[in-house]
Parts: sequence; structure tokens; C-alpha cells
Amino acid sequence: MCTLNIELTSFIWKWIFINSYEEPVHNQTFYMMLKRVQLQAKLVDEDGSPKISLHGLRHTHATILLNNGQNVKVIAERIGNTPNMVMNTYGHVMKELEQESVTVFSASLATGANS
Repeated sequence: MCTLNIELTSFIWKWIFINSYEEPVHNQTFYMMLKRVQLQAKLVDEDGSPKISLHGLRHTHATILLNNGQNVKVIAERIGNTPNMVMNTYGHVMKELEQESVTVFSASLATGANS
């Protein structure tokens, strides 16, 4: 019984989305749901295709989290990457945050750091 449960759990985690019954949701089903939401929000190109793909949504999700100072390890776990992969893929975002940190620190030196 335990072996079956472990095998089932392993099987479930191979899918990106599962329903409330812990059954895998086919990627086409999710794509159609995403398309319907984008149509309702008028986020489609002239030909009716969604402006953002599932992969693009994943990148947007990671970028938003990084821009809001979330931990790289937590982001990596959420999107199924390693922290190193996140750093390599989103390095440009990290550089922007680094520059912002320099600006904040410089401003605090100029006005006197609040402790």
C-alpha cells in the first residue's frame, strides 16, 4: 500500500497541474482555460491568440517575485528550477535590483542611515 502511494505521488508530481481529485490536468485543458481568461480580459492578438503563453506566464511570475525581493531559493522551488538556473535565467533582473540597492544605500549615506 505504501509503495503504491509513493508511486502515485511520484506520478502526480510529473504533471504541472492537478485537479481537486489529484488527477493530472491535461496541458490542453489548461491552455484553453488560459485562452478563455485572456479573451475575457481582451489580452489577445488580432488573430485571437493569447498574448502570453503558459511559459511566458511562468517567466512573468518569476520576474514579479524577484522584483518584489522574494528569496531566489523559494522562487526556484515554485517554478521547478534550481536557484542557479534562476540566477542564470533572470540575471538581468538581479542586476537591476543590485543597482536599486546601490541607489538606496547611497541615499541613506547622504541623508544619514535610519537605524
